[in-house]
Amino acid sequence: MKKLFALMLVFCLSLTAVISLAEDDFGYYPDEYPESKVFVNTWIAENGDWRIEVYGEDGGIKPMIVHRLGDNKEDVWEYAMALSEDKTSLVAVPFGLHYKQDTVTGDWDITYYEDGDATFTINENGRLIWTDLKEDAGKGLEFEAIGNFYGGRWMKDDIEVIFFDWYDGQYDIRLYQRGENGEILGDAILKGDYDPETDTIAAEGCFDPDQPFTVIFSYDEENNVVWTEDGVSTVLDYSYMTD
Repeated sequence: MKKLFALMLVFCLSLTAVISLAEDDFGYYPDEYPESKVFVNTWIAENGDWRIEVYGEDGGIKPMIVHRLGDNKEDVWEYAMALSEDKTSLVAVPFGLHYKQDTVTGDWDITYYEDGDATFTINENGRLIWTDLKEDAGKGLEFEAIGNFYGGRWMKDDIEVIFFDWYDGQYDIRLYQRGENGEILGDAILKGDYDPETDTIAAEGCFDPDQPFTVIFSYDEENNVVWTEDGVSTVLDYSYMTD
């Protein structure tokens, strides 16, 4: 924990210094620089074994690259980014992390370095290209956008909806019917196809094999997930459940 705190403190101080020096030349905030919003998405390659989550937050543009290693381990790269001067790519400020993480405990097993550098571009096919200027990781990979649903947890009445993972070209969506004390009373797995044109997921599954159902997942203007079934739409609430 102390190690994590120290790294985050260095990160914040470095980012503050860089922004104060260069904020006139580069764009840090998606709301102020709409050209950067095209990058804010979840992107996958190699059937989800590689994933890039690009966040647009108050602190700027933040990509996180995850590479599944197996045995509950993953390699992770994190950067703070700015929109380039010509507004066609993302460029890193001079502080990037690369570490190995235990997916069960969340602990960092190894910190490889803290001075990473990278750029991100979108090619003519709409794929995200990550250029690692430190160690050339992920060379040759092209990342496909799958929307911002990944990893989200939401509630529809007593049903928790978890956009759990991505396998074989589809979202793996877990549904858990929760009791009054959070206990699981029933569960279902939905397989969902993402449509980049509409930024929606069409998912099918069932709690009861004799009663399958189809759901369309979308977002409203407040970035809440919307569940649409049989023409009826329900805005979901954020889930505060923990595993």
